[in-house]
Amino acid sequence: MSSPPLPAQSSPAGAIALAVAGCIPYALLIVSLIYGPPGGDPSQYGPEDRLDQSLAQLYAILFGVLLWIVIGILLRSAVRTGVPRWAAIATGILFPISAIAAFVASAASFDLPGGWSILVPALLPPLIALWTIWLRSPRLRPLVRIERASIAGLATVAIVCAATIPLNILDRLQMPARAAADARKNEAIAAQLAAERARRARAQREKFASLTPESPFADYLDYLNANLPEPEHEKAVAQARRSATRQEAAVTLLQEEKAPLFEMRELWRLDVAATPELCSALNGALIKRANWDELNQLVGTYLEDQLPNMKFFTAAGCKLDPALDAAAARVQKIILPMGKADPDRERWNAFIAAVSALRQAH
Repeated sequence: MSSPPLPAQSSPAGAIALAVAGCIPYALLIVSLIYGPPGGDPSQYGPEDRLDQSLAQLYAILFGVLLWIVIGILLRSAVRTGVPRWAAIATGILFPISAIAAFVASAASFDLPGGWSILVPALLPPLIALWTIWLRSPRLRPLVRIERASIAGLATVAIVCAATIPLNILDRLQMPARAAADARKNEAIAAQLAAERARRARAQREKFASLTPESPFADYLDYLNANLPEPEHEKAVAQARRSATRQEAAVTLLQEEKAPLFEMRELWRLDVAATPELCSALNGALIKRANWDELNQLVGTYLEDQLPNMKFFTAAGCKLDPALDAAAARVQKIILPMGKADPDRERWNAFIAAVSALRQAH
């Protein structure tokens, strides 16, 4: 039997261009299948894991639909170039079957992550695309009889579709072993992270233990801001009071463009003198923080942390009126947009009242 003649106007350029365009949803589909499942034993997934899985599945379905639309167009254009009637019928049957097989195998990839089912949606598109491009190519088509090429191409697609079931069974059999391996891997990672945290904690405590009155004041700030139990924190405060450079260093730090105000929120406890230099530096740092280009709520929290410093240094004679005015004005911006609907309205009003009282006193 002779091969159906290839129409003269047929060209593989259109099929190649369409196949290249189909690479985009194909790549996104495969990425969704590989990185979408959280991994491990699906029975142990928490609410966040299941939400992530559902979103990834939604994306996979979207990309899969787009991809099979492209495949359908490719198949239609290829069949029109001339194939045996039985091949055209088989193509019409295999097209929906391939879509169903890819959908089922993709779902299995989410339910049984890390398995072999991903091979079905990974292999079907390139196999179909290669067959359609061969059909549209005047140079390739005469190399093999159309009947043989159709049998080979369609049979390969059918085999991959049929492999959905055994691959699913294989994945279910291997899932307990994969889950156990993932659990061991996660336990090893957790143990490694715990060991690293313990190492850093030891190094940090050794550094704190080596502090002397001549040590840089910034090292004392690290000690003060470490996550320590209350008794050890009080020990850090007591040691920081003995820093020989705390007065000059506090002025220098407060004069920086982005002063470490949060780290210095307990400056009032460190036995520093309210000198004109320190008062001026604190006033400038507070004004900069009040004008910080960040969310009002965030800036308000930072200013709220400074209330003990404001109280201590105004009581010690510092003229912080410009900083107090700036702080009150910035916190007022938190209250105005929400009005009475703000659940923290009383908190911010109390801060403004406290700052205003400090200003009235000086």
